[in-house]
Amino acid sequence: NKILSFPFKLYDLLEHSEERGYSHIVSWQKEGRSFKIHNVQEFADKVMASHFSQTKLKSFQRQLNMYGWKKVQIGPNKGGYFHSDFVRGCPE
Repeated sequence: NKILSFPFKLYDLLEHSEERGYSHIVSWQKEGRSFKIHNVQEFADKVMASHFSQTKLKSFQRQLNMYGWKKVQIGPNKGGYFHSDFVRGCPE
């Protein structure tokens, strides 16, 4: 896990969030082109430390910004994070 880049770690987390018991904390949104953190505190406390080198949400958000994710401001995916090259089922 340490050799994988941030996007690959995030993809792995989202693809396996249900089987790892994280889907109520973070998951893909319905269409699979964005993801949402449903419970910020649990995400910071339970998920970040085991999947990323960050332990603060602000650091995680900086990583998202650095890789080009944008926060969805309107519509059914509001509050989620979108990147045009980050799609469920397409790890490449």
